[in-house]
Amino acid sequence: MFYKNTGLTLSVFALALPTSTIAEDSSDDDKMIIIGSRTPIARKEVTAAVSVLTDEDLQALGIVLVADALRAVPGAAVNRSGPAGALTQVRLRGSEANHVLVLIDGIEASNPFTGAFSFNTMPSSGISRVEVLRGEQSALWGSDAIGGVINFVTTPAKTKNTAGSFAEYGSFESFRTGANGQMQLGKARLFGNASYGTSDGYDVSGTGGDRDGYDNFSALTGFDAPLGARVALKTRSRYTRSKSEFDADTDFDGRLDDVLRLLRQNQFDALAELTAQSHNGHVNHALKSTYTTTQDVDDNSRANGFRTQLSYQINADWDTGKTAHHFTILGEGEREIYKNDGGRGAFQNQKRRNTGYALAADYRLVSHDLVLNASARRDTHSLFANANTWRVGAAYAFVPLGGRLRASVGQGIKNPGFFELFGFFPGFFVGNPELETEKSTGFELGWDQDIGPAKLSLSGYSSRLMNEIFTDFGAFPATARNRVGKSRRRGLEIEGSWPVSGALTLDGSLTLQHTSQSNVREIRRPKFLASTSIHWQPANQPFGISLGADHNGKMTDTDFGSFSTITLNAYTLVHGTAHYDIGEHIQLYLRGDNLLDEAYSEVFGFAGQGRGIYGGIRAKF
Repeated sequence: MFYKNTGLTLSVFALALPTSTIAEDSSDDDKMIIIGSRTPIARKEVTAAVSVLTDEDLQALGIVLVADALRAVPGAAVNRSGPAGALTQVRLRGSEANHVLVLIDGIEASNPFTGAFSFNTMPSSGISRVEVLRGEQSALWGSDAIGGVINFVTTPAKTKNTAGSFAEYGSFESFRTGANGQMQLGKARLFGNASYGTSDGYDVSGTGGDRDGYDNFSALTGFDAPLGARVALKTRSRYTRSKSEFDADTDFDGRLDDVLRLLRQNQFDALAELTAQSHNGHVNHALKSTYTTTQDVDDNSRANGFRTQLSYQINADWDTGKTAHHFTILGEGEREIYKNDGGRGAFQNQKRRNTGYALAADYRLVSHDLVLNASARRDTHSLFANANTWRVGAAYAFVPLGGRLRASVGQGIKNPGFFELFGFFPGFFVGNPELETEKSTGFELGWDQDIGPAKLSLSGYSSRLMNEIFTDFGAFPATARNRVGKSRRRGLEIEGSWPVSGALTLDGSLTLQHTSQSNVREIRRPKFLASTSIHWQPANQPFGISLGADHNGKMTDTDFGSFSTITLNAYTLVHGTAHYDIGEHIQLYLRGDNLLDEAYSEVFGFAGQGRGIYGGIRAKF
């Protein structure tokens, strides 16, 4: 059966619910967190708040685009400008959307031109694991890691030969299909996944006009091979092509007009990594090269971004008595190229380059129930000022209580993006090459508690952001500037998991947060977020049911007609799935989105998607 070891899940808003991930089992303290340090480490050694979603979680919850899965993660606010496939932003802990570093198999995957990741182009198909490490993490991972780091893993969790496919049809004339496979070649492994989805969508302007649809194609491959007793090769590649229709404000009155606009986005990511281990296993070397290229084409211009990174990392492990020491040194070089093309002779046509280098060190001590860690990094760039960042953390397990106390303090930075520095739209916007790097300092205190088989995690945080970059619409043309005041962010995050029985599991998360700039509440940061889900899978039965709800509290936004601040109403999106296995290899399923057909808006002026029902079939061999 497809969910042989996974109980279908129920997450609750209640504070009394237990731990930190959807469908995590009682041994998750022993599981490895890939982004917890510069090398994978045990979860119990991570001193910051971290959440993990597996491919079983994504499938059980009926997740099509991974951004929707992040609604279940504490501190994550998701804003979509209309239907699936439309511009989607994710904010962690009240940060800006481009303050979240996104990695795909270790590849920095943000769009070099815009400075943010295109979540609307990322389907769940082929994703085996999602890790979300919250808080300032630039000492480990460099620019963008102010709100945290999201890591998407495509490597299958199991190593045996497999093949599978699926097909689905439903509301809004939506169709999805895909296939995957994995093959063992001696000690080497080759895997791949491809998927395609299309939908006619709905009228995003809400005026009853033409529908705004999308289609998306995504393909990925991976290859792992030993090149000897202590040397190994790893390669990854990913390609996405998407097309989304949208309405625009053509008369500049602050309201969408029912017109046909089209955005085409292509992205290609690739990684090659060579690792070597000393004969005693205490020293490891990693040489890694990554490449990302993006292309965004709309009715007015074409924007291209290119990023190449090369890094060398050495890790050393040694023991002194019962104390373990782990030390990492990283050297990294990066080159980005930005190109904008508005047609022959257009004023916005330009090409820019940025070269950067980084040197970082990370140390971790593990002694019995105590964990201490410290990180530091130096970044230099050709386009903007150099930056130093640091982070320290500690954790202590109170074994008799079944709890663990953790604390950390660190810094995060966000370098100005190409558009902010040099963007140009005649008569509307001009970039500002004098912008300074944004810098945030944050503190976190947390407690993780086991209550029998249940788990509960609480995290409180407070952060202060300097040099926040904003668009000054009071100038003509509008331009980007650094704010003089400070942006303050603070909040409380709670998440839990309770395996009630072998068939039933409850999961939940709750976030209370407040983000302000000079005592003015910042837009699209709700004070209250919550998620709940239930998974029910009777043992040795061919059927199961999931039901979940994601709540987004009231939040402010900007009415660009009057440039005034307005309030968007709170909303709750209920979703669910039901499946039935026909034999060992075939599964029929039914899933639904916004089952209560709630009218809502995630971004001012953009109508939310109504109820959707979809049916499909999966095959696995």
